[in-house]
Amino acid sequence: MTDARLNIRVDAGIKEQAESVFQKLGLTMSSGVNIFLTKVASEQRIPFSLTLDRADVIGYDAYKIEQAMVACVREEIAEYQRKGIPVARYDAKTKRAYLEYPDGRREFIDSE
Repeated sequence: MTDARLNIRVDAGIKEQAESVFQKLGLTMSSGVNIFLTKVASEQRIPFSLTLDRADVIGYDAYKIEQAMVACVREEIAEYQRKGIPVARYDAKTKRAYLEYPDGRREFIDSE
């Protein structure tokens, strides 16, 4: 394994706080950063949750419209279930459409 140099800019206060934590753990800044990068590489993701509130992402007005639409769709689905009418759904994992019956039974729709 060949070492590579990494030069990054960080807030001075954050750097000092991180160095303090690493020191208490018996680590250097370099070993702490290496641990983080190793975790990212092995898991193929950031090893903690990065989230924003949905309203922050799309804007408050759009969020309120989206919430109203979701509520309408849920009410319509509930009405279909009360009447015994199947609801069209989509399984993102298998990438297939299906009908979901009020008893929970699923009937996949073949695209062929």
